Amino acid sequence: MPTEAVFSNLDERRPVAVLLYPGCVFQEIALAVEVLAPHRPLRYLTPDGAVHRASNGARLQADGDYDGLDTEAVAAVLVPGGDPGSIVPSGRARAGLQAAAARGAWLASICGGNLVLAAAGVMNGCRGTHNYTAEHASPEAVALTAPYWAGLRFERANLVVDAEHRRITAQPWADRDLAAALAQALGVLDPAAAEDLRTYPQRRRYP
Repeated sequence: MPTEAVFSNLDERRPVAVLLYPGCVFQEIALAVEVLAPHRPLRYLTPDGAVHRASNGARLQADGDYDGLDTEAVAAVLVPGGDPGSIVPSGRARAGLQAAAARGAWLASICGGNLVLAAAGVMNGCRGTHNYTAEHASPEAVALTAPYWAGLRFERANLVVDAEHRRITAQPWADRDLAAALAQALGVLDPAAAEDLRTYPQRRRYP
């Protein structure tokens, strides 16, 4: 299916859920949130619905907990990176992410957020990337996370957009690519505007 057809079929009224967790790094999704906010309602979800204390010390008021994904249809779920050890072993995000995926939501993640998706079982059979490899992580981290990547069709890339399954995964240095890809997927930016956003630093940086 052409990606344009996938993008155009989305319900523009559905919100974007931002899945926050202790140890996440909000900066990695800050640009994506900034781009989406004027066009889509945003819902910040935490494991228990409590206020989230961000890595930079800021406090974010949660709109609900992860269980909201079980009942509310969302256009996308955005998962930041960081240290997802606070939710991966317990499987706290699993049910909500599976429910969102079943309803056709885009699932977008970066860095440690990719592990959150994989641990929830929503990357099986999907194309994606992650940095828990020998190239970027310690042998201990590679071994510890290896079972979660079973079923993932791994690609060594900065960003992977799997339009067939509505998955977007990004390396930690590809936050601008993630923002552009998700904005295009949700119809917020057309392809030309998305490319402008993605390449802005290269085009404007002084030599």
